Amino acid sequence: MSASKVITVKPWKIHTSVSLSGACVMIFELAGARMIGPYFGTSIYVWTNVIGVILASLSLGYYIGGHKADEQDAHRLLSSCLGATGLSVLLCLLIHDTVLRNLAHWVYDPRFGGLYSSLILFALPSIFFGGISPIATRLTLKSLEETGKVTGKIGAISTIGSLIGTFVGGFILIPFWGVQQVMLSVGVVMLLLSAIFSIHHFLKFAGLGVIIVALYFVFPQVVHGERFSTLYNDVLIYETTDELGDSIRIMQVNNHIGSAQYLHSDDLVYPYLRQFRIDQQLVPNFRNTLTIGGAACSYPRELLMQYDDVLVDVIEIDGKLTELAHSHFDLPYSSRLKTYSQDGRYYVQHTKNTYDVIYLDAFNDLRSIPFQLTTQEFFNDVERVLHPKGAVIINALSSLDDDKTDMIQALLNSIKTAFPYVKVLRVEPDMPKDALQSLCIIAMKKPIELTKEQVEEQEINLSGKSMILSDDYAPVERLVREGG
Repeated sequence: MSASKVITVKPWKIHTSVSLSGACVMIFELAGARMIGPYFGTSIYVWTNVIGVILASLSLGYYIGGHKADEQDAHRLLSSCLGATGLSVLLCLLIHDTVLRNLAHWVYDPRFGGLYSSLILFALPSIFFGGISPIATRLTLKSLEETGKVTGKIGAISTIGSLIGTFVGGFILIPFWGVQQVMLSVGVVMLLLSAIFSIHHFLKFAGLGVIIVALYFVFPQVVHGERFSTLYNDVLIYETTDELGDSIRIMQVNNHIGSAQYLHSDDLVYPYLRQFRIDQQLVPNFRNTLTIGGAACSYPRELLMQYDDVLVDVIEIDGKLTELAHSHFDLPYSSRLKTYSQDGRYYVQHTKNTYDVIYLDAFNDLRSIPFQLTTQEFFNDVERVLHPKGAVIINALSSLDDDKTDMIQALLNSIKTAFPYVKVLRVEPDMPKDALQSLCIIAMKKPIELTKEQVEEQEINLSGKSMILSDDYAPVERLVREGG
C-alpha cells in the first residue's frame, strides 16, 4: 500500500460515522415502508419492494464506494458520501407526497406501485448509504496485513448500528415522532456526520440541505384532517359528506377507510355494519360478544348503545386506534366494554372466554384480511371459543365474477373445516356481480335460519372450487390480486 494514500484519522470519527449511518439506513427503511403505506398499503408486496430496492441499491453503493475509495482521497470522499446521503434523504422527504399521489393515481397494482415508489424515492439514498462502509474501511486500513481485521470491525460496527436503529426506529421514533419527522432527522444527522471529516464539504452540502428543508416547510404536505402515526399504521381522521350530503367523520388507515361515523346521527354508515344486526336473529338474547378488528369500533359502540346487558370485548392490534375511537368517534367508556391491544389470532388461542357472537372485521388494506385470520387453524380456534348456539359473522369483500372468487371461496373452504353450517349473504343485492362488494359470511354449529326474503334476495351459493388456507400456505395477497 502506498504511503501517500495513508491518512491518519481518529478512529472515533470513523466508528461514529459508520455506526450512525448503519442505524440511519434501517430507520430510513422502516420509515420508507410507512411512507408508502397510505398510498399502496402495507401488504407483503409493498414490504418486498422496499426491502428489495434498498438491498439492491446498497449493493450497488458498496461496489461504487469500494472502487472510488481506491481512486480518490478517502477522507474527502467519505465526507462527500455522508453529505450526499443526507441531501438525498431530505430530497426524498421533499418530493414523496407528489410522487406517491401521482403514482397512486396512475398505478393501481400495489406490486408495481410499491416498486416504482421505492425506485424513485429510496434507490439514490440507499446507494449513498452503501458507499459509506467501503470508504470507511479504506480510510481505516493502514496495511494489507490488517485487511481482514479492519473489514470485520467496520462490518460489525455498522451492523450493531443497524440493530440499534431497527429497535429505536420501530419502537420509539416512528410511533412518537411520525414518519416525516424521522426522515427529516435522518437527513440532518447524515449531513452533520460529513462535518466530522471536512467542514468545507459539509458547508457545501449544508447550504443545499437548508434550501431543501426550507422548501419542505414552505410547501408542506396538504393534509385535510388530523394525521397520526402508530406502531402499525398511518392514520388520517377527517370530515366529509356522503353521497346524500350527510356529514361524516372518516378514519382512514393507511390506504383504506377503516371506519366512518355520522356527525348528526347514531345510525351506522356502512351497509355491511347494518347487516351485522342479523346477530339478534341468529342468536336471540345474546350476551357475550367478541369483535376482532375494531378500528373506530362502530359496531361495538352500537352494541353498547342498543343493549343494556350485552358485554362487548374488542380485539384491535393497534391500541392507538382504540384511543382514537374514544376521542374522535364517541366510543363510550363502559364497564361492559373491554378492549385488548393484541393480535386477534393470539387472543382466541389463549382466551378462556366463550362468546355468543363473534364479529370478524379485520383488514390489512382495502381487500386483504390478515392471513393468520383466514386459515383453518384459526377457525378451529374460533370454534372452540364460540357457544354451541352462537354465530360467527364475517365481513368480506369480493367480486362475484366466476373468475374473481378464488379468495372468497378459499376463505369459505377454510371456515367449513371448523363449522358445519356456513352461509353467504350479499349485503347490497342490487350491485352488479362484477363489482367489488361486501359479503356477510355466517358460520354456526347448528343450522342457520334465514328469512324467506334473505334466502331469495341475499343468499348466494359459491362452488367452493378453491384451496383451503392453512398456516403453512395462505397466499392471501396473491388470491386477492388475482381477483382483480
